[in-house]
Amino acid sequence: MSRATTAVPAPEGKRRPTDARRMLVVLGVALTVVAGGIAAVALLGDRAVSETAAKDKNCCWEKGVTPAGLGDRIGIRIPEEATDRKAAVKTNSRYDTAILAFTLPEDTADGYLSRMVPEDTRMIANIAPKPDAYKGDAPFTHLGLSDPETITSNLGKTALCPEDTETTEGKHLRSCVDLYAHEFAPGSTRIYVRSSGGLGQ
Repeated sequence: MSRATTAVPAPEGKRRPTDARRMLVVLGVALTVVAGGIAAVALLGDRAVSETAAKDKNCCWEKGVTPAGLGDRIGIRIPEEATDRKAAVKTNSRYDTAILAFTLPEDTADGYLSRMVPEDTRMIANIAPKPDAYKGDAPFTHLGLSDPETITSNLGKTALCPEDTETTEGKHLRSCVDLYAHEFAPGSTRIYVRSSGGLGQ
């Protein structure tokens, strides 16, 4: 004689094991979708930052700038002995930034700096260098050079303005400048000049 079987419903408040597994699967899928969305947003954000950085690096550099022409604009007379002359101007809505660099024999550089920097102004060492990743408004890396703000050895720096620089060379200044001198090799000194705003044409 066969015995009839009747399905016994799960007690109130308890789920069958298959229901629990199904919930775990759904939860896992949901977490995967959320994680994927976060990763996609992060990737898009990184790409946007990279594109912006690349655009800033290559944007707004004035064309046709020459060392001699820029020297005239900011009032820096480049000695005839200077080699490896480089110059650029980056423009933006607030102000223009000029960068100028040239190399001199050490003795010539010392004489040039003595005619530029007032006697009561001392060029100081760069004791607080910017990090290697330093990117100024107009980096010298655009000219294929290291930024002087990141150099720690054999470098002197000062700031000069026309109104307080009545030296033989300084009296020609037309705008304030940051001036750096780096003895990057024995007997060779590279002069860096950065000037922001008030650039004459």
